[in-house]
Amino acid sequence: METRRVILAVALSFAVLLVFQYLYSKFFPYSSVKQFNSTVTEKKLSQGSSTTLNLKNKTFLSEKLPSEFTLLKTYYLNSPQYNSTLISLGARFKSFKLKHYFIDKTKKHPVELVSAPSECLPLEIYLQGINELGAISYKGPKTSKIVIEKEGNKTISFVTTYKNVYLKKAFTFKKNSYFIDVKVTLINQGKNTLKDRLLVRGAFSPFVDGTKYVFKGPFYYTNHLNEVKVKDQRIEEYVGPLKYLGYEDNYFMVAVIPQKFNNGTLRVTFRNIKKDTQEFILWLPPFELKPGEEVDYAFKIYMGPKKLEEMEKEYPLLGKALYFGIFDFVAKPLLYILKVSNRFTHNFGWDIIIITILLRILFFPLNQMSFKSMKKMQKLQPIIQRIREKYKDDPQALNRELMNIYKTYKINPFSGCLPILIQIPVFIAFYKVLLMAIELRHAPFMLWIDDLSAPERLYIGHFHIPYLGGIPLLTILMGLSMYVQQRLTPSSADPFQSRVMLFMPVFFTILFINFPSGLVLYWFVNNILSIARQYLTLKLTKN
Repeated sequence: METRRVILAVALSFAVLLVFQYLYSKFFPYSSVKQFNSTVTEKKLSQGSSTTLNLKNKTFLSEKLPSEFTLLKTYYLNSPQYNSTLISLGARFKSFKLKHYFIDKTKKHPVELVSAPSECLPLEIYLQGINELGAISYKGPKTSKIVIEKEGNKTISFVTTYKNVYLKKAFTFKKNSYFIDVKVTLINQGKNTLKDRLLVRGAFSPFVDGTKYVFKGPFYYTNHLNEVKVKDQRIEEYVGPLKYLGYEDNYFMVAVIPQKFNNGTLRVTFRNIKKDTQEFILWLPPFELKPGEEVDYAFKIYMGPKKLEEMEKEYPLLGKALYFGIFDFVAKPLLYILKVSNRFTHNFGWDIIIITILLRILFFPLNQMSFKSMKKMQKLQPIIQRIREKYKDDPQALNRELMNIYKTYKINPFSGCLPILIQIPVFIAFYKVLLMAIELRHAPFMLWIDDLSAPERLYIGHFHIPYLGGIPLLTILMGLSMYVQQRLTPSSADPFQSRVMLFMPVFFTILFINFPSGLVLYWFVNNILSIARQYLTLKLTKN
């Protein structure tokens, strides 16, 4: 195997992996196919949905309530982590703004987690047979302003009675947590047995703009994370053991965690409301209540950033929802090292450089093995070329003679690429960390690189590049470093391969133009370290 082929294969493999990841996430979401039942009909789902009466024209019950249900009162809640607004209609969140996270780095508008208010105010809780309970008027506390900072944990209760059903929703907000405890109590105040089931509904769209290479949409967790992509007007259903479910985008999430059904069979349905808005409905098991009897349900709700420390604070299993792909087991330790390093540097740009250096040190023996193998293969190129010319019409004889050459000179043709293949999982895992870690969101580095989660641009006066804006200077430097690295790499006698290799820096520069600057920084530093290693190796070899 010629040295240039090895490098070309690795470079193309990385590019293919990037494209594969995008296509795979688009067409094959990470979900258990066996656990999905066949598509549910629209009629069947609409019978159990509290708000949707007509799926085709998107008519919502919560927007067309009888006049006696429309008494509105608003409650304002101030917590160290968020500002929240609840309304008496359905005792639902009208707003949930995160204080420490902003939509735009400059304008400082807080991230809003009630992202589809016209479709659903989260979270609607109602009975399948009495779906008005999801949006009728509830009686809440006397005071309309609640401050968590001074009082610590605070429980707020809302009650309503409708059609002989008493329903109470109690929210417990906490001083230093994005978790909210919710307790639902149902009492049958009628004279007949009540047979029904409780439903919990949420509808969301992406909370902030993010890379298209990261999943956005509803999910549920069984013994692994299942990301659900609903196609067109289809309705997907899952029935089985369920730990939690919710909605997520690149950096934020809303999760519902049933407390009493972790090992029981639950039902969840998913559908598209419109292009970027999806709905999930959790169907709890049916119940029977005789007159005067009651039943309680307990949930935890998480509304906040996809940050491991916060997600695992009250429910460690929720940390599994921060999923970095098939190499998640490698990505999580890399993220941990980044955060440990940041305790000392306080700059994630330098942390990326540090972890890149550590990875180069870790794989130095493998890289040296690969480089030496390439040098041996380079020396054999004239011999190999003559053999190719001699046996160009006899492939079997050509392969036999090549194997004899490898045995004679004690060269393993795969030793050049094997060390690189071993490193690919680490590279992919670190790539996913740099794309998804909320710690890098709006994190500055230095000079013109002011956001490691966004593409970098250098703006000079009124100079403007169409479709790009400023100059992607770091990306250009990365491409130049890749070119220099290739010039130092043992060459091939094959002119076609040489031309292809010269094109690779251009290809990667174009590919990386709109990638997050943190990823470009990693690749650039990695190239610089490769150049330094190759230069020193060549100097030592000559001496």
